[in-house]
Amino acid sequence: MRILHLTTFLQGGAGLAITSLAASQACDGHDVTVVTSRTEVPGYGNYPAYLETLIDSRVRVRQVDSLFDRRPEAHAPVERCIDELGGAGAFDVLHAHAAVPGALARDAVSRADRRVPVLQTMHGWGTAKDASQTAHDVQVMNTVDRLVVPARTSAALLQSLGVEPRHIAVVPYGVAPAPPAGEIDAHLQRMHQWRRRGALVACCIGTVCERKNQMLLVEALALVPPELQVQAVFVGDGPADVLHDLARELGVDDRVHVLGYQPDARRYLGESQLLVLPSRSEGQPLAVLEAFCDGVPVLASRIPELAELVDEGRTGWLFEPDDAGALAAALSRAAQSPDQLRALADAAQASYRDRFTIERMVANYMHEYARAS
Repeated sequence: MRILHLTTFLQGGAGLAITSLAASQACDGHDVTVVTSRTEVPGYGNYPAYLETLIDSRVRVRQVDSLFDRRPEAHAPVERCIDELGGAGAFDVLHAHAAVPGALARDAVSRADRRVPVLQTMHGWGTAKDASQTAHDVQVMNTVDRLVVPARTSAALLQSLGVEPRHIAVVPYGVAPAPPAGEIDAHLQRMHQWRRRGALVACCIGTVCERKNQMLLVEALALVPPELQVQAVFVGDGPADVLHDLARELGVDDRVHVLGYQPDARRYLGESQLLVLPSRSEGQPLAVLEAFCDGVPVLASRIPELAELVDEGRTGWLFEPDDAGALAAALSRAAQSPDQLRALADAAQASYRDRFTIERMVANYMHEYARAS
């Protein structure tokens, strides 16, 4: 099959999902091309590692401005790029990732000499859209042949905005097993030592921000008895000083460890016994799927997106959002329940094998391509 992926940028969890999908399709023998924006804008860009993975997998990669800019005059270079690739008619399916690429794909197939289906994945819904942008995006989603979202909560949100439910499908993300362990750095050595001394190592992954709500974990640590030895490791970019300052103020700076951005955050997850997500909102965080794959239970706020992933008492625990006391109680229970943690870890891995492998994600997307045709 000849597949053309059109995406704004390749970054974050959505970018990893797109990269994994396209690379796996190419490895399965399909002819795959990815077109993404060239020039970074504040907060958005292509991760070099994702581009390298695609190229190593023999995926054709084109970078051209702009699949991110909403202005029609910015789209002429993208249209020329698609024409240089042979036009939409040279492909069996156009797979768009977001509404602007979806509109570009729809316009490209309108110029083709044969019918070519357009499938769009909506990886998330930005909160900064104005009314006209929302109306445009909903209109695009209602005119593509198939719309895919990674979670049931995402489907419900889009339906509430006016997207017709008739052609929405839910295809969860998939993640690959962790790569072989590389060099053990000082952070990993320290985490290993804590575990040997009987501490509970809790990892919190994500950009430090209000939405991810990492400060709640610091507040909860102040309510956990020190003798339970709960150590919190924060991995992700963003302002580390806000966590350090709060930890000092609450007297838990010896239990709060902020590593900042790390190119392979998953290494630190693998040395943890618990992934903690105190988020106020989420899409489908790949950190949860990677934790399941690696046999790490998840302790998450009870928001719809996370409650859909975490099976309470089986693959992890849920606590009430923005409730430091509830999070502290859950951490205390985890620290005193090593046998239950091991049982949760086994169930988490079983959930990964049943729902979140790369192979399952690819097979589900190929099924949706056939339904769109």
